Amino acid sequence: MRNSLFFILKVAIVVAAAVWLAERPGRVTIDWQGAVIEIPFGIAVLGLLILMAAAALAYHLWRVLAKAPASIDRARKSGRREQGYKAVTQGLVAVAAGDPESAKRLTDKANKLLDDPPMTLLLSAQTAQLEGDDKAASAYFDALRQRPETEFLGLRGLLTQAMKDGDDLRALKLAQRAKALRPTSPWVLSTTFQLEVRLRRWTEAHATLNAAIKHKAIEVEPGKRFKAAIMIERSREEEAREDMAGAKEHAHAAVSLAPYFVPAVVREAKLIATAGKPDKAARLIEKAWSHEPHRILAEAYAALHREDDALSRVRRIEKLYRLKPDHPESLLALGVAEYGAKLWGTARSHLSKVSDLEPTRRVYRKLADLELAENDDGAAARKWLALAEGAPLEATWVCGTCGTTHARWSAICGRCGAFATLEWRSPSGRRMDAPPIAAARAALEDGTPKALPEPQEPPAVRQAIEAHTP
Repeated sequence: MRNSLFFILKVAIVVAAAVWLAERPGRVTIDWQGAVIEIPFGIAVLGLLILMAAAALAYHLWRVLAKAPASIDRARKSGRREQGYKAVTQGLVAVAAGDPESAKRLTDKANKLLDDPPMTLLLSAQTAQLEGDDKAASAYFDALRQRPETEFLGLRGLLTQAMKDGDDLRALKLAQRAKALRPTSPWVLSTTFQLEVRLRRWTEAHATLNAAIKHKAIEVEPGKRFKAAIMIERSREEEAREDMAGAKEHAHAAVSLAPYFVPAVVREAKLIATAGKPDKAARLIEKAWSHEPHRILAEAYAALHREDDALSRVRRIEKLYRLKPDHPESLLALGVAEYGAKLWGTARSHLSKVSDLEPTRRVYRKLADLELAENDDGAAARKWLALAEGAPLEATWVCGTCGTTHARWSAICGRCGAFATLEWRSPSGRRMDAPPIAAARAALEDGTPKALPEPQEPPAVRQAIEAHTP
């Protein structure tokens, strides 16, 4: 609509000019070197307009011809750039597909066509990684790091290389520089945290963990568990430096974050007892026990009063037992304490209940010890040990990543270096070459132990059995 109006307006102006000229006739006389030329005024104006149009057209043609070489050069470069970027894209696809031959060919093509170092350097670095040439890849990533606009990209590549080489110190330095450039990047925060815990830099790891949770690099609930693990390790460090106040503070922080996490409870209870408050430490353990009994809690509870005689220890363990009377750990803790006090009947009763609820090698071996201690019966002990051979191992700390067992909880697996992966469970099920527990029980009940394979009991127990075997 607007264009139509403009066209009508232009036509109106031309018509008005033509009418104005027609109403004002006249002649233009040109006297040049004796020649006199007379032209009507309207024709003179029209000729002048045509001359101006011709001059404008000539000027335009001159400009086009003058710019032609530059335009042709730009078009050629644009074509090369388009082909170069296409080669980069195809090269990255080849890298992702794991095709080193195509990636190398496309990298060479991109390098010839493009004058764009960041793009070609990145492709060259990834191609070198694919070919297994780590030295060349590091050189390309280092070149990227030297350019302000690609420094972060270069740092990431070098950091990945350092972690692959197991150079955690160098990797941490690179991660810290990347963190300075991108302090809220989830990848930077999680990687920095991973390296700090590997190097046991607990204070720095704690600060990075807080930032990672804030910027959603780590979820809140796992973050609490990680914090509790870090607090326990910081408590151990403070105790090693004989800063008992700091050790207690961090242990208490761990319990606050994870009130029923056994390593945290045991650590704070130990420090409280060391400070001369065993009853307060006992209440802390009792609270955790009422939530979920645990063998480590029972051992820590018994250690609070090492000076107790055997009967006093039984009375103390009975307090734990009453909190969870039907739990296998309660029955086992009381049975072991009664065994130590030579209360054979009640010890047998409680240990037998455990063997029905949660049979493990430890329970059966303790029942074998009971047969020797109470009745001097090597044959009966041998039957219990046969059951132990086919029973699951008792629970211990097991790394959820590599399966390595640990006698003591630690925030880091001693074998694979994984963080906060130790779980309390049996390290393995029943041995495949051992008789099923049901069959072993049947053999025990009908008195035919000869049908069972030789158990692999400890040498001391073996000697005791042999001494009592007719």
